[in-house]
Amino acid sequence: MISNGEKPDLIVIYDKLKPWQFYNLSKDLGCDVWDLVLLLLKIFEIHAGTKEAKLQIELSHSKHMIPVVKEYIRMTKLGEQVGFMGPGAYGYESLLRALRMKEVRISRELATIKARRERLILARTKKGYPHVAIIGYTCAGKTTLYNRLTGDEKPTGPMPFKTLSPKSRAGDTPCGRIIFTDTIGFIRKMPSELIEVFHSVISEIKYADSLIFVIDALDPPEEMLEKVETALDLLERIGTIDKPIIVAFNKIDLLGGLDEKKEIEDLVRGAMESKGFKPHRFSWISASEGINIEELLRAICTTIGISNINAPSRFH
Repeated sequence: MISNGEKPDLIVIYDKLKPWQFYNLSKDLGCDVWDLVLLLLKIFEIHAGTKEAKLQIELSHSKHMIPVVKEYIRMTKLGEQVGFMGPGAYGYESLLRALRMKEVRISRELATIKARRERLILARTKKGYPHVAIIGYTCAGKTTLYNRLTGDEKPTGPMPFKTLSPKSRAGDTPCGRIIFTDTIGFIRKMPSELIEVFHSVISEIKYADSLIFVIDALDPPEEMLEKVETALDLLERIGTIDKPIIVAFNKIDLLGGLDEKKEIEDLVRGAMESKGFKPHRFSWISASEGINIEELLRAICTTIGISNINAPSRFH
C-alpha cells in the first residue's frame, strides 16, 4: 500500500522474521512490516467464521508479537529512538503485559474447546464409525470433495484458507456410514507456531483411520512435487506416517487428457516413499463433477479394513 505515491505504508516479507529484523526494518523503512506469520494470520482473520478459529488467530498473534515487543523494549532502554513505531519503553511494557494476559485467557478457552472436541471424537469412535480426514494443499479442492462425500454445503472457491476449523460429517459409502473431516490446507513454509496453534486441525488428522490426500491435477509436475513434499513434511511432524493414504488427483474434468498419468503417479509415489509414506492407491477424480467418486469410496473402504464393498451406494 502506497501513501501519496511516496513511500509504502506496509511492506510484507514472505518469510518469518526475527524480532531484531522487525525492529531494524521498521526503523530503516519508516513503515509497518509484516512477515509471513502476520500475513497468514490476516488471511485467516478474513475467513474465520467460528469462535475457535478466531481464538486460535488471536493466540497465534499474541505469541508471535511478544518477542517482538520485548525487542522494542530492549532497544528503547538502550536509548534507541522508536519514533513512529510506538510510545517508548513504558508503553511497550504495558503492551507486553496485555499480550501475556490475553495469551493465558485464550489458552484456557481453547483448552476447553479442545477437551470438548476430543470427547466428540471419542464418542464417534465408541459408536464404531470409521473416520477419514481429507488433507492437501490449499485450493486443491478438499472442501469441494468433502461436500460431495457428505452432502454438506460448506463455502468453496479459489481463495485459500476457506477452511480454518475442521468440520466433520457422516457420508454414505459402499461399506456404510463414514465420518469425513475437512481440514485446513497446507502451505509452503508453514510457520511452526501456526501448526501448534491449529491443534484442532492436527488432532483430527491424528485420530483419523485413513487419509485422502487431494492433489490439484492441473499443477505442473515440478510445482505438484513441491506441494506434495510440503504436505508430507507436515504429516511427518504430527506423526501420521503410518496411516493409510489414498492420493486423489482432483479436477480431471479440466484436463485435456491423462497421457502422463503413470509418470505423475510415479513422481508422487517416489516422493512419498522417500519419506517413509506408502500410498495405498491413486485415484483420478473430479470433486465438482462427481467423476470417479464411487471408485474413490471403494478405495477408502479397503483402507479402513471394511468388507461388504458391494453394498449399494448413492454415488451412481
